[in-house]
Amino acid sequence: MPKKTALDESADLRLQVVSLSRNDSFAGAVEQPQNKRDELKKRVRIIAVTHFLPFAVSVSEETPNEPYQWNVTRRRGHTAMYAGIRSLIENPGTDCMQMGWIGYYQDLSGNEHTCDSLSHESRCNIVKALEEYHAVPVFIDKDDAHGHYEGYSKQILWPLFHYMSWSDSHPVQPNWWNSYNKVNKLFATALTSIYNAGDIVWVHDYHLLLLPELIRSMYPLATIGFFLHSPFPSSELFRSLPHRKDILNGMLGSTSIGFQTYSYARHFLSSCTRVLGLESTPTGIDNKGSMVSIGVFPIGIDSKSVQKRSSLSSVQTKMKSLREMFANKLIIIGRDRLDEVAGIRQKLEAFERLLEMYPKYQNKVVLIQVTQPGQTRQPKLEAKISELVTSINSNYGSLEFMPVLYHHTFLDADEYMALLNIADLCLITVIRDGMNTGSLEYVVCQQDKHSPLILSEFTGTAGSVSGAIQINPWDYEAVAQAIDTAFSMSPEERTVRYEQMFKHVMSHDAQYWANSFIEDLRAIVLAGQTNAATPCLDLALIAREFREAKRRLIMLDYDGTLTPITNIPAQALPPPEMLVALQRLCADPRNLVCVISGRDRQFLDLHLGAVKGLALSGEHGSFIRYPGGEWISLLDQVDLGWKDEVLSIFEFFTERTAGSTIEAKETSITWHFRNADPEYGEFQAKECMSHLEDSVVSKLPVEILVGKKCLEVRPISVNKGEIVKRLMGAHPEQWDFVACAGDDKTDEDMFRALRTMQRSIGQKHANANDELPQEPQHYFTITVGPVDKKSAAAWHVTSSNKIVETLIELAATE
Repeated sequence: MPKKTALDESADLRLQVVSLSRNDSFAGAVEQPQNKRDELKKRVRIIAVTHFLPFAVSVSEETPNEPYQWNVTRRRGHTAMYAGIRSLIENPGTDCMQMGWIGYYQDLSGNEHTCDSLSHESRCNIVKALEEYHAVPVFIDKDDAHGHYEGYSKQILWPLFHYMSWSDSHPVQPNWWNSYNKVNKLFATALTSIYNAGDIVWVHDYHLLLLPELIRSMYPLATIGFFLHSPFPSSELFRSLPHRKDILNGMLGSTSIGFQTYSYARHFLSSCTRVLGLESTPTGIDNKGSMVSIGVFPIGIDSKSVQKRSSLSSVQTKMKSLREMFANKLIIIGRDRLDEVAGIRQKLEAFERLLEMYPKYQNKVVLIQVTQPGQTRQPKLEAKISELVTSINSNYGSLEFMPVLYHHTFLDADEYMALLNIADLCLITVIRDGMNTGSLEYVVCQQDKHSPLILSEFTGTAGSVSGAIQINPWDYEAVAQAIDTAFSMSPEERTVRYEQMFKHVMSHDAQYWANSFIEDLRAIVLAGQTNAATPCLDLALIAREFREAKRRLIMLDYDGTLTPITNIPAQALPPPEMLVALQRLCADPRNLVCVISGRDRQFLDLHLGAVKGLALSGEHGSFIRYPGGEWISLLDQVDLGWKDEVLSIFEFFTERTAGSTIEAKETSITWHFRNADPEYGEFQAKECMSHLEDSVVSKLPVEILVGKKCLEVRPISVNKGEIVKRLMGAHPEQWDFVACAGDDKTDEDMFRALRTMQRSIGQKHANANDELPQEPQHYFTITVGPVDKKSAAAWHVTSSNKIVETLIELAATE
């Protein structure tokens, strides 16, 4: 046997970690790691989708008139994200393409224009010019681009994700959401021109939150990764977003969703629970039967590139000039966008407090604050910062020296690198930030000086850079004390702290981030976290089989199958068209139709009893009523003495869980928590289940059924599968058409029972005719849910409405 390489061991470990850490992993997913390890090492094609391409185009001097030829240059900003994607392009094990908006182009005079007016040939030339950069452009017209980016993304999503309220000076425009929706659809359409089966699609950031679901609707089996570079707000704040469900459902189209920190992931999980009512674990969300993986992948920087840049002679020249300019001064460097969340005001307030509390630093310390334009223009913030700078310089400065140098514009890259190299302290006081890669660049540039880093605890970086001094930017006095501590730190402590930070930044760079996300995504797929597709019900096929059959059996669940799930169970009433279809089906003597529900007998009699010829089964198989007959209890000999003990436990939790209710049936008891606080309800359900398992299930012949926002305790001998066996009879081959539909875990018992019978019939036929086993094709097990829902059913429909439509179609079949 060949010896395992380090890559082999890494692949095995990743597969095992993914399988064991996710709920609902398939048993034995890593029993044979060799094949899956080989799959993980295979060359893969990745399509990285970002709002902007990392390139800009300008008209070539060779073509002053259309059709234009183009010059391609790199775009400023998002350096960490683009560096990670670029590492995938340069990786020989991947074939990576980039897709995004090309933005505005520059004419020969340097003026910017939208691509709306360009001829088709000029646009084609843009596509050709970007091919050598592995880039595919998306063209967006001016109005939609403005509504999507300047409107909904900047004015709604960015403030919300950074814990800012929407400004009254920028009222919400209805067309912003329409533009946001339209642009996401444009990206989805553009993707169809390059997508091939087996590709990995990696979508980035809040500009494209709807895109994963749009891709999923076109390619149900696609492997889709999504990474959010910004924070994700708490559920209390996110719930204020008018289109909150659309946003969450859009993201949940992904196979895996990545966040910068666990707190952002936790907020997202909470929002899915509270807004959509979905069940979740720390590592995933059950999205209607499909498990969406949730992971934490802190982004890094292109540390080698920063190292190389900082060693350039032009940077060294700038460093020498700056040292002469600030000779004998302690330099504090800060670089931020001019936004409220950047904490520039807090930084200046804390710096003023430093000079007030520690006079020894007056005329000794200079704060060089560099700002660049923020997401939106904020005149009030600009005025306040200007006022603070003036105040500090007036109170603690002189004609020869100003303690604050405020530089409000884009800084030359060489000057920025030089400042990071000569600084005695980097001060970052952001009040909300996705990652803040500036702190990582500072660490790389401090190889010689080992100067300290003061970092706000509200940055995404705070959890990774353990050697930094962490502060609360709102506590000005504590920030001032932290600055004094940093300046007073011994050389030995500086070195220890710096080596911790440097080791992390160099090992967890942008390449590591990108590779980790892609490898984890591939491991999730290979370890069985995504499921084989359940095909959509073929209406023509089921209608043909039904029409040709002489004896037909139709078995149907009620809640979630014939009617949608409702918060109040009593409101789940049968639609009139469904009752008409059932009556027509039951009137045909060739058909036996049975509704197999968890509801009690009284409910079923009230709402379905008028359908002549309809068989009914209540309380998950405890009772059955054949057409024209009376209710028969299947549990006459079963001891129900356990009900009082279970009822007392449910009453205990009901008193302590607002919104929860108890439904006492003849043979079972159900505790509903659909209307309770989603997270607290889930917590109480787990506590209640644990209590039941210890005090009831372990000593009595009962089982706990975990349903949709409910716990049901019932006799262990009861389930819907037993009713299926009873209806099929001793000779199941008598039926030449069988259809069974359901939506939740209780209905899987029916599907499994039918699958067993189907195989048994196939084996009997094979033995009788000396042939290979072949299962009969007239069995239709149908689950209500998404295409990748885990189910024993052979077919799926997306909603209960589709089941009703199918019944209407069959009822109309002659």
